[in-house]
Amino acid sequence: MAKKKSKVAIKKRKRRSDEEIIQDLQSRIREVKERQSAKDMQKSPTMKASIAALRAVDRALEVAANHGETGLRHALADARKPLVEFLQRAGLRTPRANLPRGRRPKVE
Repeated sequence: MAKKKSKVAIKKRKRRSDEEIIQDLQSRIREVKERQSAKDMQKSPTMKASIAALRAVDRALEVAANHGETGLRHALADARKPLVEFLQRAGLRTPRANLPRGRRPKVE
């Protein structure tokens, strides 16, 4: 037996035009070039040192969190912010850190 066609309208696939395909490919090329420039910048000694400093601050944040040192965590978070801004302005993506939340402890 032959199957009956359902009454539901079948949507036709919208095919992209050549211009749309070209725009998508150009955006992908830009992304690849940005990644390449970020890789090239990571080879620089100054960038290596700043990335190492950021990683050290992140490790210290983790240790301070494990030991319940909230004052130290806030101080490290304050030190981390300028490093992240510098690296992001340079075009590098930085990992998110587990920053402290809540009030700062009172200074005695």
